[in-house]
Amino acid sequence: MIKSFIPLALAATTARAAVSIYDYPVPLPTPGYTYKGWQAYDPSQPLQDPPLPDPAPPLDFTLELDTTGSPQAGNEVLGSFLGISIEMSLAEAVIGPNSSWLRPQFLNFISTMKERGGPPVLRLGGNTQEKAKLVDSLPGGAATGKINGKEAGPTGATNTPTLLYTKGILEALRASSDLLGIHWFLGIPMNTTNPPRLEIMEAAEPILGDYLAGWQLGNEPDLYVGHLYRPDNYTVPQYMQEFQQVVDAINANPNIQKKNMLGGPSVCCLLDWHADNLLDQYGWLDKFGPSLNTFIVEHYPQDNCPGDGVHDPQKNMHDYMLHQSALDFLGMYKHSADEALAAGKPVVLLETNTGSCNGFLGLSDALAASLWAVDLAMMLASASWSHMMLHLGGQAAYYNPFVPPPHNASAPFQWTAGPVMYSILAVAEALGTSGKARVADLGLNAASNYTPGYVIYENNQPARLLFINFMSDPSGAHDYTVRVATNTPQIRVRYLQAEGGQVTSKTNITWAGQSFGGYFESDGLLRGEHDTVTVKCDGQSCPVRVPGPSVALVFLTDSSYEPSDSFLTFATSHTTSMHNTAALDGLTLQTSNGLDGELREKLKGSGTSQQKKNGAVSKSVSASLLVGAAFVTLSFFSA
Repeated sequence: MIKSFIPLALAATTARAAVSIYDYPVPLPTPGYTYKGWQAYDPSQPLQDPPLPDPAPPLDFTLELDTTGSPQAGNEVLGSFLGISIEMSLAEAVIGPNSSWLRPQFLNFISTMKERGGPPVLRLGGNTQEKAKLVDSLPGGAATGKINGKEAGPTGATNTPTLLYTKGILEALRASSDLLGIHWFLGIPMNTTNPPRLEIMEAAEPILGDYLAGWQLGNEPDLYVGHLYRPDNYTVPQYMQEFQQVVDAINANPNIQKKNMLGGPSVCCLLDWHADNLLDQYGWLDKFGPSLNTFIVEHYPQDNCPGDGVHDPQKNMHDYMLHQSALDFLGMYKHSADEALAAGKPVVLLETNTGSCNGFLGLSDALAASLWAVDLAMMLASASWSHMMLHLGGQAAYYNPFVPPPHNASAPFQWTAGPVMYSILAVAEALGTSGKARVADLGLNAASNYTPGYVIYENNQPARLLFINFMSDPSGAHDYTVRVATNTPQIRVRYLQAEGGQVTSKTNITWAGQSFGGYFESDGLLRGEHDTVTVKCDGQSCPVRVPGPSVALVFLTDSSYEPSDSFLTFATSHTTSMHNTAALDGLTLQTSNGLDGELREKLKGSGTSQQKKNGAVSKSVSASLLVGAAFVTLSFFSA
């Protein structure tokens, strides 16, 4: 319970506006219960586990590793390989409205990523970037606003509004980067190009500085006709002419200092516009290479958009629980990606998830999505891609890594973590913080579709192994054992799995024994005891058990990641107080432990929030969420 606030600063006057506050029902999968809330919190499970293979693949086999020092593996990749693409219209709700008011739950989620994989790489963009307009201010001090209906102009299948935003959003990005080292991909709109709309470049470049990872010029131009941004006869040559027009405007603009940070072509869907065709038939990479710092594609393995046909989620569940799904995804872009890599351009999958237009109930929000995302990320890393971003689409999406509660939810409701958030942590630990990780697909178990495996090399020697078991069998009859040939005395293993042992499980998903909690329960920090299994070896091999279904991450050396209580955290508590609330600018929190020395001294004995985590007590920064006021104040309280 919050008893008192230490008066550090007064909240913005916009917090005094009248709001409607009422409880949001916590989803419960009660028999006969019909869920009527937002998709992001839907507890129902209409799907069944895929059938088990008959006959089963071998369930006990040996793995020999390449220790020659010259492994066949992908290029070096960062631990931040698997990141998050945040829909631009959600920036204020997810990140915060300005540099002084940041969402502590967001910071906590991202802090767990940084702790494992180093400074995160995120993207802010999507469909809403294409019509986004930078404005000086908005009513009530808001940082974002939307124009819907006829005044919004063309909206397309996704009913995209026109987004209004202030510089406060860009300042919030910088503030979060100052705290956690986040690097950002942002988008330049191409809904119109005469004249080119470069206001976001002019504003963001001086604000973000070196935290700017790159610019996506145009989002899914192959769908411009479908979104009604272009006439039916719009062609690839016309698109390239418009792309060149924007490039010329950037080069001529004295307010834009870095001219060669563009990414594209960002196509996603139509065969005539496939990246291979753009490179081979139209010379896209040759033409724009000097202006590019990344080669960007966007793709979802299945389309779930209105009017584009029906895709059976049950069939998708079966297909996604096969290693072939990751192989097929890579195969679609292997030629163009290899061409880009040969030209010295990093390849980035800037937006993906289990299904376009918000994903599939029962698949996108289940353990199956966790396994699928891990397999795809490791596959692309093995092919020398640089980043893969899982999209965060908001409360109408099933596939979010995490999502805030509805704006009208009051205490005690917090955020909701999705299954793919656990994938992000697992991949981050697999790749580590060295920046030297190289990944190879092992073709494990005679290249079985059900038991894929990867080796992660550091300094050209095996450092970690990652195994996946796609077979959903809670009885344990389809667990498998890999006998890793090594003379080390012991190894350590961590698991991504769910209580109940089924790929259709939607709750109690854990990474290394820890969970973010259930619906409306997460403050962005993991709960529970961190669990690492130590496996004794016999001098010749080490047996690694991989339950069905799960991901197993094996650490072959003693330099594996150890959880620390010194990383920056932001504790949260909810209040409906609407004015005179103490606040602290988030940028004063730039320390490794959440408090600078002066504030730590000031708060000694004041009952500063302490959280039991991994068996140790760590001090953290508390925050007060002003419900309905559209921002979070970072503040200290005594409990």
